[in-house]
Amino acid sequence: MKTINKFSESTLAALQKDNDHTFYVYCLVDPRNNLPFYIGKGKGNRIFAHKQAALCSKSEGKLFESEESEAILKIKTIRDILDSGIDVKGYILSYGLTQEEAFASENALINYAKLIQGIPLTNLVSGHGTSAMSVEEIEDQFGYQPMALEEIATNELILAVKVRDAFKLSKDESKEYPIDDTYRDITNLKSRTLGNWIIGKDKIHRIKYVIAVNTGADNAVVAAYEVSGDYSESRKELTGRTRYSFKALSLREETLEKLNLVKRSLPDLHFGSGSATAYINN
Repeated sequence: MKTINKFSESTLAALQKDNDHTFYVYCLVDPRNNLPFYIGKGKGNRIFAHKQAALCSKSEGKLFESEESEAILKIKTIRDILDSGIDVKGYILSYGLTQEEAFASENALINYAKLIQGIPLTNLVSGHGTSAMSVEEIEDQFGYQPMALEEIATNELILAVKVRDAFKLSKDESKEYPIDDTYRDITNLKSRTLGNWIIGKDKIHRIKYVIAVNTGADNAVVAAYEVSGDYSESRKELTGRTRYSFKALSLREETLEKLNLVKRSLPDLHFGSGSATAYINN
């Protein structure tokens, strides 16, 4: 079979299902050991671009620095193969994909090749997604042991708030966030935990802790902060109700430890219909 450096127009058309499914996932294989050395996603003639880049760098006499960036490792491998008098093999592993499907497929294949097969890919990161983990590592990260509400190590009033997508959020605690929605960060766990919540005036100065629970994971407690009504900000809604945002007086991990809530879930905690908040020790 002859070597090609680009697809024909009919092949390009066949690789895409429609305007929304134009991506494919591919791998580059070293024929000297028949092992893949790079897995990627792209569309059109993307699979051929790496060889062209290697040829270009060779013809221009460019030397690589000692740093091991993904591009340098990949091009070095391609040049070594070409210098051996053979050609890089390219394989389309799946096609007719959306960009999101291609990202997920690329990520899974890189994880499988690196972790399970031990193949030394030139990919330095695991694509666009999660890293591979053993079942024990998965359980260690996401496993929360159920406990009764009475086992929480405080009799003070706790405001529990729903943060359903909490596992995906940033855990950076370096900033404080005002009640103004313009300056709050919906991708940050601390920001999402501490505001903005509709709270009765009779409770605002009694709340000692705010905890965030992931309701999609059996009410896993993902964050906890000590707070004080004296440092809260408020905003009146058109309905007459008041929203509050708290300032953290402690760090997340130390507060979880203090309340005996590290890696614990609260299956007995119930939120009212449509409510994003609930109270413990009320």
